[in-house]
Amino acid sequence: MEANRITAGMIAPCGLDCSLCKRAMAETDPCPGCHGPDEHKPEFCANRCGIILCRKRKQNGYEFCDECPDYPCNDVMEKEKRYTSKYPLYESPGKNLREIREAGMEKFLEKERKEWTCPDCGHIVSVHTGICSGCGRQYGALVFPMNEDTWRIENGMVRFFLLKGTEKALLIDTGMTVHHAREMAEALTGLPVLLLNTHADRDHIGCNEEFDAFCMHPDDEAQYRQSGKGGRLVPVRDGDEIDLGNRKLRIIHLPGHTPGSIAVLDISRRVLISGDPIQEHGHIFMFGPHRSMPEYIASLEKLETSIPDFDEIWPSHSDLPLSPDCIRRLHDGAVKILNKEISGKKTELFGQEITVYDLGFTAFLCEK
Repeated sequence: MEANRITAGMIAPCGLDCSLCKRAMAETDPCPGCHGPDEHKPEFCANRCGIILCRKRKQNGYEFCDECPDYPCNDVMEKEKRYTSKYPLYESPGKNLREIREAGMEKFLEKERKEWTCPDCGHIVSVHTGICSGCGRQYGALVFPMNEDTWRIENGMVRFFLLKGTEKALLIDTGMTVHHAREMAEALTGLPVLLLNTHADRDHIGCNEEFDAFCMHPDDEAQYRQSGKGGRLVPVRDGDEIDLGNRKLRIIHLPGHTPGSIAVLDISRRVLISGDPIQEHGHIFMFGPHRSMPEYIASLEKLETSIPDFDEIWPSHSDLPLSPDCIRRLHDGAVKILNKEISGKKTELFGQEITVYDLGFTAFLCEK
């Protein structure tokens, strides 16, 4: 479905953009949106949605729910919660209504078309699946609670994390194809959200522009700026601590994968959020001008001294959780690769010749 399908007639009374629904993108009998006839609507939307069935809205002729003195009602709040936390992409009905009031419908629709159109093919991306209706590219993320104050956010082949304290929250990375990571984090925690990047690879800084400032080790700033991203860098270094309010985090510098790669130790939870250097059944990128196998090996040796401080590891890729004993296996494998004690397989990735060393439990992608 192309972006010109996003019209005023597809904006629901609650503020949702019905054109983003997977049913509206169906090749046959697409849903016409909340204002259209019931014939091709999903059963819930036609017969059970409290907002569509609302007598007060019908009796008073309210076009949008925010015209009602009872706004926001329970039905509206349920819709807001579901669309800001359940689906791969973030959609806020309340925010949409505010923007319509402040900027007008035409400006809002112009923004919606720009925001929800796939740059690769010009078709609309579904809020429910995060998949482009034209080319099938995957956008967005799925949110999973790890416990009552921690979430992992899965964005295709990469994941990032949200940690909540009593005073503020910390978003660790922003994925690659996610929209509204900041708003999603604020909706989940109800607190001011800080951003920290484990490193500057592009699959970890996808929507950094939503933040005015971000924490990162300064050794990765040059690579970060080359990506075209802006914002004010707040430097973090080895041993620094961040207090979210009854939740302290310690920075561990792990150069090698990138010069400024860091891990985050959640001290009281005894969890290490490791970024990319620690993986099992994954692919650790070690090719390119900013990678260093000797520094990577030294970082693993340093990390081994901190093993008494954590019980499990949460990496940005591959299996989760990991046992700390994987650090020794990664170290020994990296040493063998550096010393040419094992052979690799030549291949090509991103137009570059590389060598893949498959250790059985994970693979290192190195220079040719």
